[in-house]
Amino acid sequence: MEQTTGPYPPQPPPEPTPEPAFLIGLAYGVLAVLGVVLGVIGSFEFSWGFGDVPVAAILLSAVNLAAFRAAGWAMESKLGAVVPALLWMIILVVLSSRRPEGDLVVTGTAAGYVYMFGGAAAALVAIGWTRSARPWMLSGAPRAPEAR
Repeated sequence: MEQTTGPYPPQPPPEPTPEPAFLIGLAYGVLAVLGVVLGVIGSFEFSWGFGDVPVAAILLSAVNLAAFRAAGWAMESKLGAVVPALLWMIILVVLSSRRPEGDLVVTGTAAGYVYMFGGAAAALVAIGWTRSARPWMLSGAPRAPEAR
């Protein structure tokens, strides 16, 4: 007996569609907010320690590494790791700059330096560790339009 699949021949599975630009932009916006939140919270909480060991600064650097790496992994691009790291760095620079009144949030103590340099190193490691889905260096330059 011959099997029939209905009045229509079998169709190939549909091609995956690219994500709309709005959703990609929204995702990068959320990553930017993540960078701001990490920068603000970390800048106010880095000074906790156990004796002379800046435990909070070390843990915050590890959290930054995990967050920046996860952002790059989720977006499948180095830009996904760069966006929160860049916003974290901007917040850090603003909060570690002395104001005219003399106020300073991120101080020049051992804990402050561990937080600043540990977070910057974490950002560089996360960006370098992230693999892009389409490496631009290996894909070559765009082709010139063909002559008519």
